[in-house]
Amino acid sequence: MPEPTHRSFLIVDVENSESLTNVQADAMRATLYRIIDAALPNPAAPVAQEDRGDGAMLILGIPVLDVLDQVVGAMLTGVREHNSTAGPMNWLRVRIAVHEGYVGKDDQGWSSDALTTTFRMNSAEAVKNALERAPRADAVVVVSDVVFSGLVRHSYRDTVTPDEYGSSTMHSRSGDQRIWIRVPGYPTPPLPESDSAPERSEDHSTDGWGTPGSGLDEAAIRATNYIGGNAIIGAQVGRDNVNGRS
Repeated sequence: MPEPTHRSFLIVDVENSESLTNVQADAMRATLYRIIDAALPNPAAPVAQEDRGDGAMLILGIPVLDVLDQVVGAMLTGVREHNSTAGPMNWLRVRIAVHEGYVGKDDQGWSSDALTTTFRMNSAEAVKNALERAPRADAVVVVSDVVFSGLVRHSYRDTVTPDEYGSSTMHSRSGDQRIWIRVPGYPTPPLPESDSAPERSEDHSTDGWGTPGSGLDEAAIRATNYIGGNAIIGAQVGRDNVNGRS
């Protein structure tokens, strides 16, 4: 087996994609990959990309600080710009997980415990819940404790700061791990009280789609939407979306 190399990892996944028809999924994937392709760094940087149906795995040969600054920043801009053409009830919403560590490659693909951790972070209940509880958000971003403690908390760049992050515990058979969650547009992520400071009842979103402090019952209303190109291909609103997640 070849010796492992140190890489940055990014996993992106679309919220509630299992409710899409095949036609809708094709449109969603086309939109997502346009956003990913536009966000990738200079082609000279080593990049491995694998399709995950409703998302993608990226292994990048650039520092994780550049991933957070350049790649994640560009993806968030791409999703936001796409959603702005359709309005808040017809958005593409994504979960983005970022980690770093050693990874090896064999004939079947890439693998390591650090890469597995990145997938687990992306699908962690706290991460899914944070996006569900932020109905006007485009995305949720989660980073590992290693990335947060070593880079984010030190504010090396104005675009990568700890201000909007909140911590949560990710549970797994291999043990509990601390993760850090950010919902762009919200001063703090809307995490359950067990994972964060007590949550106030008003809506703290500052993304411009409504009036802050509007008092919306976010637990009662969930919106899941999908867009292909400039055409609206699906919109769902209701409690049922809480239990139908990917």
